[in-house]
Amino acid sequence: MPEESGIRRSKDLRAEIGKFPNSTNERKQMSKKTMKQRIALVAVSALTAGFFSVVSAPVANAAIAADSTVENTLYLGITKSVTGSASANSGATGVSSAMTQVGYITDTSATAQTTDTAAAIYVNSSEIRTANVYPGAKISFVAAGSTTSGDGLTVTVTGGTLSSLAATAAEAVTLATTNVSSDVKTITTDAAGQDVIYGIFNIDAAVGSVATISVFTGTNIAGLTTATSGTLVGQYQLTVVSASLSGVYSATESTVTQQPCLTNSTGSGNAASNAYDTTSRCANGSVGVVYVDLEDGYGAELTGGTITGTASAGKIIVSTATTTGSTVNGATTGFSSQASDGEVWFLVSQPTANTAGSSTVTISYNGTVVGTKTITWAGEVTSLAVDPANSNTIYSTNQADTPQNISAAGVVYVAKDAAGNVVTLSSQPSVFEATGALVGATLSTTTVATLAAVQTSSRGYGYSMLITPDNALSGKGTYQLSLTNSSGVTIKSNVINATVSRGSTNSFTISWNKASYNFGDIAEATISLKDAYGNPMADGTALTGIDFTVSSAGFSAALGSGCGAARTSLGGSVVCKFAALNTEGTYSYTIDLTTATPQSAIVGALPVKPSTTAVSNADVLKSIVSLIASINKQIQALQKLILKR
Repeated sequence: MPEESGIRRSKDLRAEIGKFPNSTNERKQMSKKTMKQRIALVAVSALTAGFFSVVSAPVANAAIAADSTVENTLYLGITKSVTGSASANSGATGVSSAMTQVGYITDTSATAQTTDTAAAIYVNSSEIRTANVYPGAKISFVAAGSTTSGDGLTVTVTGGTLSSLAATAAEAVTLATTNVSSDVKTITTDAAGQDVIYGIFNIDAAVGSVATISVFTGTNIAGLTTATSGTLVGQYQLTVVSASLSGVYSATESTVTQQPCLTNSTGSGNAASNAYDTTSRCANGSVGVVYVDLEDGYGAELTGGTITGTASAGKIIVSTATTTGSTVNGATTGFSSQASDGEVWFLVSQPTANTAGSSTVTISYNGTVVGTKTITWAGEVTSLAVDPANSNTIYSTNQADTPQNISAAGVVYVAKDAAGNVVTLSSQPSVFEATGALVGATLSTTTVATLAAVQTSSRGYGYSMLITPDNALSGKGTYQLSLTNSSGVTIKSNVINATVSRGSTNSFTISWNKASYNFGDIAEATISLKDAYGNPMADGTALTGIDFTVSSAGFSAALGSGCGAARTSLGGSVVCKFAALNTEGTYSYTIDLTTATPQSAIVGALPVKPSTTAVSNADVLKSIVSLIASINKQIQALQKLILKR
């Protein structure tokens, strides 16, 4: 160090010391607290003047008031410097706009950043946050330690060095080679009271690299050798980038999605959740919705520029507030441009009323296309069909419209438009005409999804329960469904044949799929249920009081869902399955059920034997005996031939 420079700094130090009172009375009038603060400043000045020229503190810096910061918190100044040089905190407050920075871009953490009086961002509770900076960035910081007596404080960095360092506490803080590393990347203090360290983080990491600033606190921190032995207060990971993405449109961060269509009378463009993208066909007369959320490369809303939407067909309007479908359909002209606030909804009407069609919506930002969505609509209903393969064929009389209905989801139907598209309905069809035992039947109005649901285009069908009246009818019958389309035309379904049972199970029978079984065969027992009038019991009838036993020596236990009281009928019967075992014999079975008219249990027997192509042990033994006999005959013949010679 040049002698002249050293002399000048010594003079500055003596001048600082000269600020202390000279007389005994003046010294007595000065409080101990004031004395300690003076000593702390002298110690810091001594370090910056004589030990580390790279950590020289600005003359304007003053002690930070620890009570104006939150303990165990790392603050980074985000106020942009107007001089081109960063400055550490000054004044009497722990965090202020005097903390300036050069090269800071934006916080990039997954959660929103937290700020202190808009002058600084901060991190605590052992959280790790991220941000982007330019090469050579200089970021001012304040690290506030614990108020717990005996806790030390550490600031340590990677990808850069520290400068303009200062520290305060209730007692004097001395910065020396024992608590500032030689590479000026780590500083510690464990003075009495709450420790506070402040300074500037000078980043020298290359583009694409990450520089970090971390703060630790704890009783084990007592110097450089134990600098990180405490608990992590918080950390900022600063990625060095060559260009800022702030305010620049990012396709990765932005969202352009199609939301569920709005009905003509109700609904809002501002849905509670905007994270989905639907491709479902809009119902006839409804309004298509495209949600747009434009953000820059750091996930911040784009609040400048213009968002524009165009539709290849139909009217389009743009909204940032609640809008109903009827507003769009009632619009005489469409408009689609506005100043961007980052989040808007584009609403599109059906191109041609009551007709299937589509419209491609193109979204642009400042003239550049940022997304397209094609919305499709179904036309009005032109056909209605009941699906007999998936609908019940047998119903029971006196079935109320309740979740306990025995014929739950008994009718499955499909409604389509003229183009063959499955449409979305607003309500269930009605029973158009019923005959025979189904006279007076209606469809359920329940909203319990397990029993009935109105058709949607995404599901592809609708279903409901057929409710039958309490009357003396039973046996065969037919029904049709119908609905009225948007043009007022009644659309009828196909005629469906069905049977109605009356009362509880009155009799039962059992039949097997084979008269006898081979080893490994699957034996199927069909239990048929009938009412007192000989009608098969309704779909869903339980096997009340069932007692079904098959000999375990010849057959396995019931396969699949078993054959207990929880089983219900379909088509008037229940099928139970068993596996034939590999033991030959004849095995018994017995079955009994609770019936309205008492019926005796049914008993029987089933033969189990090897397959006709299988070779038994007896067959093998018989073949061996036959072979031995044949060999003996050949030997005898050979002996006779030899004796003749």
